[in-house]
Amino acid sequence: MSVSRRQVLGGVALIGAAGAVGIHRMAGQGRKAPVLVVYDSRKPASLAFARTQPGKRQVDLASAASWSVIRTAQRKAPVAGLTSWNDYVSARQWLEERGLRVASENHDRAHDLIAWTMA
Repeated sequence: MSVSRRQVLGGVALIGAAGAVGIHRMAGQGRKAPVLVVYDSRKPASLAFARTQPGKRQVDLASAASWSVIRTAQRKAPVAGLTSWNDYVSARQWLEERGLRVASENHDRAHDLIAWTMA
């Protein structure tokens, strides 16, 4: 059986990609806990998420004044949220302007919410 150069390069690329995924997962283990928690009290799942984060600064998007807290968030302070897609996109825009980047993003299809973290 003969092995072509293309097959060898494909195997090396596959091993490299697998290694990168493993390193990426290990790198997330040292992630800081969020300083700011964003939620929407009009949505029960989002409110429950906020209640699991005691002692952290919390922003309820049901209040119009809450957006000013997000707009003035400190640079490099981790932020986590469980919000609707539209609220997530708006918060993400403001936080990216402060230098934060998306660390994780998961769609909760059962409640139609986005669980996200920025650091």
